[in-house]
Amino acid sequence: SPTSPIVSSPNLSSFSLNLNENFSGHYTSSERPIGVKKSKLKRSKDEGLSSSTKLFEIENNRLGKMLSESATSKQQDGERLARYIKAKEFRDETKILMKNLETISDPNVRDYLQ
Repeated sequence: SPTSPIVSSPNLSSFSLNLNENFSGHYTSSERPIGVKKSKLKRSKDEGLSSSTKLFEIENNRLGKMLSESATSKQQDGERLARYIKAKEFRDETKILMKNLETISDPNVRDYLQ
């Protein structure tokens, strides 16, 4: 036929090729072509995995920040405790220095404090 040229090759049998042929009759308009559904499911699965990964990263960053803040808080608590101990020792030493040694009756304690 004039619209169907014959394509031939020396080693292959000839076949008819009609470029005007309409392939839309293989499926109805309400159905998707084979492969579209699979690719859509894969894309949906990939998007779900991507959102899960993002959520995991956000939670991981939040926990890391909390741990960092906790470590900073513990360090500050340690510094406060060290200042408190130093101030208490200073008060105790000042109290001892201000004590009148003549009022101490035990000679060993008096010698120790001198």
